[in-house]
Amino acid sequence: MDHNKTETLKRIISEGSSYRSLFFNHPDAIYVMDIKGNHIDANPSFERLSGYKIEELAGVSRDRISPPESENRRVQFIEDVLAGRSVSEAMAFYHKDGSVKHAQVTYIPITEGDDVVGIYGIAKDVTDKVIIEQELQQTQEKYQVLAEHAQDLITTCAIDGELLYVSPSVRALLGYEPEEVAGKSFKSYCYPGDYPDPLLISNIGHGCKMRVLHKDGHYIWMETLAKPVTGEHGKITQIVSISRDITQQKDADRRLRESRERYKSLFEYNPAAVYSLDLEGNYSAVNSNMVQMLDIPRSKLIGQSFLSNLDKRERQKGETGFELVKQGKPQYYETRVVNSSGRKIEVSVTNVPIIIDNEVVGVYGIVSDITERKEYTERIQELSKQHELILNTVTEGIYGLDADGITMFMNPAAASMFGYEAHEFIGKSSHPIIHHTRADGSYFPKEECPIHMTVLDGHARSVTEDVFWRKDGSSFLVQYQVTPIIDEGQIRGAVVVFNDVTGEREIVRAKETAELAAQAKSEFLSRVSHEIRTPMNGIVGMTELLVGTDLSEEQREYAQIIQESGDALLNILNDILDFSKLESGKMALAYEPFSLRKMLEQVAELFKPRADEKHLDIRFRLNPNIPDYMAGDSMRIRQILVNLVGNALKFTDQGSIDVTVDIIKGSKPEDSVLDFAVQDTGIGIPADKQDQLFQSFSQLHPVINRKYGGTGLGLVISKRLVEIMGGSISVESTEGEGSVFRFAIPTTRVEASGEKSASEFQHDRTRQSDKVAMRILVAEDHPVNRKILQEYLEKLGYEADVCTNGVEAIDAISQNAYDIVLMDIHMPVMDGLKATNLLHRLIPEDRIPPIIAVTGNSRREDKEACLEIGMRDFISKPVMLSELKRVLQQWGPSDEPRIGPS
Repeated sequence: MDHNKTETLKRIISEGSSYRSLFFNHPDAIYVMDIKGNHIDANPSFERLSGYKIEELAGVSRDRISPPESENRRVQFIEDVLAGRSVSEAMAFYHKDGSVKHAQVTYIPITEGDDVVGIYGIAKDVTDKVIIEQELQQTQEKYQVLAEHAQDLITTCAIDGELLYVSPSVRALLGYEPEEVAGKSFKSYCYPGDYPDPLLISNIGHGCKMRVLHKDGHYIWMETLAKPVTGEHGKITQIVSISRDITQQKDADRRLRESRERYKSLFEYNPAAVYSLDLEGNYSAVNSNMVQMLDIPRSKLIGQSFLSNLDKRERQKGETGFELVKQGKPQYYETRVVNSSGRKIEVSVTNVPIIIDNEVVGVYGIVSDITERKEYTERIQELSKQHELILNTVTEGIYGLDADGITMFMNPAAASMFGYEAHEFIGKSSHPIIHHTRADGSYFPKEECPIHMTVLDGHARSVTEDVFWRKDGSSFLVQYQVTPIIDEGQIRGAVVVFNDVTGEREIVRAKETAELAAQAKSEFLSRVSHEIRTPMNGIVGMTELLVGTDLSEEQREYAQIIQESGDALLNILNDILDFSKLESGKMALAYEPFSLRKMLEQVAELFKPRADEKHLDIRFRLNPNIPDYMAGDSMRIRQILVNLVGNALKFTDQGSIDVTVDIIKGSKPEDSVLDFAVQDTGIGIPADKQDQLFQSFSQLHPVINRKYGGTGLGLVISKRLVEIMGGSISVESTEGEGSVFRFAIPTTRVEASGEKSASEFQHDRTRQSDKVAMRILVAEDHPVNRKILQEYLEKLGYEADVCTNGVEAIDAISQNAYDIVLMDIHMPVMDGLKATNLLHRLIPEDRIPPIIAVTGNSRREDKEACLEIGMRDFISKPVMLSELKRVLQQWGPSDEPRIGPS
């Protein structure tokens, strides 16, 4: 029956000549389907719309033409048409090139008598319209998100001020719910007289300021920027505004005005004579007390040099002090001024720089009349002679100050401890001479000094530990008591009694100094490590790339020498850093399951090329009774083994090297001791030299040193590592015949499980991902390191995008889908750790690619910091091609779950 309907359909198509003309020339795609939905005929517009010719469709799977949802709807439409109903709806479909298109599709039944024998399909391309609608929808959604999460208040008002929309930030800013204020007039919330014409504020570029009523009844200041929304014919229909809380700014302006008023009051009504000078030393302002002291009119003083009022014998001191204060150094000194009637007045002067934007623009001065006080001080000094004998006999240091902190007397014990003659000290301010610096080395302001505070407030003070400074620049620890001198209810000064307590603190200080020195050494070595590893990365990396190029024999020989020298330098650096950690007690151990067999395979692979080069047999034997997995610090055990095997290869020119590992079972089934032995047929060690082997920086003979090199740290590091793991190390050797180094380490057996270990799983991964394409980002600011990484990646068959700081890395990762990111830790603008932290806060986790740290820091704690911040693995500088290949294989695209760093 269906076959007959199809033949009828073909006849109908062939008989309609006028239909064919319309069919072929219509701009929309028109096509004919049989009752099963198979395409029988189509016009040229169909091919333009879909990319397919009608005869190509027969061999194309439906899932390459329609998305599942569209295909399901198409099947339903066909059923509707076969029931005699026409349908029309927008549908998505795939173009031949794979892109998604959208069309308004109409299905119409083709009938012969009462039977539906086929289906007309008419498809109008509406792709552009759909895309525009989608973009509009996205724009609206973005605006909605912005409005919903903005901290500023966003509103939409009608021309008459009715609030049509209020953003949720109104809760935090004004205490209202959005629905409480929507529909009400904005004017009703404004302080009377503050509300502007909405049409006017929309044309003010800097906005307007107004007070707005908070729900709890008080007003807050807000700055509003408004923009009109125009409708047809350019008529303004709405006003969109953004308002920001500027209450704090208004308060700051008010406080600034108050501060200016306070300064003005302090200047004019200060009980002392106050003035300001320009940089030429001329008065720019004086208060009434200054006018009264000099008995010169204010108008005449302004513009006059301050030197003209000094006693002629004091002008040199005044000029010197003024030059110092212009350099930003406050000055405190005593001098003598002469008023208009010729009267000489003893004064104390305080001159401080006026600094604006880090530039001295003038000088502020305070002058106090001390004529009477100086006369009183002279009488005190006269009386003090009577007590001089008593002061000279006590062992405590004693000195006295007047009310300005000027030293009036000092006993011999004090002068001796300070390293001054008494006459060098008397008449000078004591604080800047002996008390200018705190115990931690920081500047000690006079205003915070307990001695100065006692002079000001008259309260006695006792200080158990402080620092005084000697004439030669050295310091000593003191404890002191400061007692005020009070006469007739007036504070006339203070007496300080002190003792040198340096000896009591020496032991504590020595301990603290040693600890600080050890910490400084550790930090210095860490910094040096990073700084050395950066150029080392260039040397080792570029040399490895150079060796891989076409070179003459002579060039290859030179390149290999550079490569060997770089490797040797890197080994020296690692030895020094390890030794430093061991010396400072900061070498941390990490106990975890590991495969001893795989460790030996790695060591064998490491030394095989060198052994082959020297024509030596190197053999590894493992007791078959040793379990597959043991618990211990595999990295440190491997380091010891590499040190010993490396030494054996260095000092052996013929014969063989045998590495054996045995197990000694403990009393408990899970406790064991691994016994390692490294035996060589090398030069051996004289019996009288063997006790020097495990000493720091020891090398046994100058000739051997020159031939074989090294730091002399390898064995001492190995010994320390063995000991902190609870083991022991020893040597047996005969000169000229060879040596056997043995070390034993306690360890724990780990029960094997049926699941694959992490390392076995990762070998599987390597084979699966060898040919997987990857998109890689390199974030590295150093041009040489960046070049090396790009060249290495090119050797491995990959290309990479590059950026030079953390901000650029965040931007690149936000906009592109990377499979892996190589992130340098130390970069300008933003470092790798901060960039990684921000990425995990800004971007969904499933969109963040594996980030691999590239760092010159080799300390375990540095690497742990990388992992804690969200990085997945790390490569130490200098970067090795093998390490780079490992992380690409381990973290590149794969269907398998990823595991941590191996």
